[in-house]
Amino acid sequence: MIKKISMTLGLTALLTAAHTLPANAATVWDMPNEYPATSVQGEGDKYFAGLLKEKSKGEIEIAHHFGGALGLKSKDQLDAVGDGAVVLANTFIPPLGGVDPIFLLSSLPFLSSNTEEAHTLYVVAKPYYEKVLAKYNQKLLYSSPWPSSGLWGKRALTDNGAINNLKMRTYDANGTKVFKSAGSAPIQLSWADIVPQLSTGGIDGVLTSIEAGLSASFNDYVSHFTALNYDSTINLVTMNLDVWNGLSPEMQQAVSEAAQEAEKHVWSNTSNVVQENYALARQRGMTVVEDVPANFRSELKQAASAVVAEWMEKMGPQGEELLEQYRAALAKSH
Repeated sequence: MIKKISMTLGLTALLTAAHTLPANAATVWDMPNEYPATSVQGEGDKYFAGLLKEKSKGEIEIAHHFGGALGLKSKDQLDAVGDGAVVLANTFIPPLGGVDPIFLLSSLPFLSSNTEEAHTLYVVAKPYYEKVLAKYNQKLLYSSPWPSSGLWGKRALTDNGAINNLKMRTYDANGTKVFKSAGSAPIQLSWADIVPQLSTGGIDGVLTSIEAGLSASFNDYVSHFTALNYDSTINLVTMNLDVWNGLSPEMQQAVSEAAQEAEKHVWSNTSNVVQENYALARQRGMTVVEDVPANFRSELKQAASAVVAEWMEKMGPQGEELLEQYRAALAKSH
């Protein structure tokens, strides 16, 4: 607890010093993001910041801190926003599964396999996210998707033999359990730790999207991307509830409108990002494996069944209720 308080106070002092502004100057909100400025998440942040500056008539500006520049990983950002060390953050939520199982929803294996299904799942789950985030003194502004996850590796990873004993990175407890059950040797790593492990041979595979891997030049270390469509994870952009409550109605409206437009933009752009990145990966000399054998996906689904069952148990009745709502929404959309 002392360490956490010290970190928060130190960060608050640093950011306050960085934004001591003259009278009548714009209010500057610091916004950390563990991912690069060139990633789909970074681009979304910049789009939101432009909208917010415009809609607030220049009264609110955002100072971006990409690539974990403030020393905050996604799992740290929940407390950083809630404590007021930063006003808002773009947070990859699966690593927060230890805080509440709702944060593992988007990374449940094979529950959503494309952008449309991922968006349907988010819309159904939004009230659940909002309820949990309120406990941590923050307001949900909008969600931001990742393209579906696959496996980066030194060869095509399309059967059990290929992933057997594979030293690979996962991003949350769900993935670690699934691939361990499938015979791999997974380790959960935050984004900042992947390239050092790839470059030294600590890992030979990475579970993430094509977009995320290209933004960090994983193609310098591995040659193949296998499009498993394993899951379709999301980031959530949240802000400190005290700051929100302290805004005038006009500024609250500006933030809300900017968030709504940014969310629409990032979701509508994701499908294009996938195809563009497949093309870019091939330009960089990579092999993109889109035809994954159905029996291999079925085997991975089988390995994932225990993970889904465990998540349901942790969520209790709400878990079954949420998945029923999702299935009903999917059926309606089809």
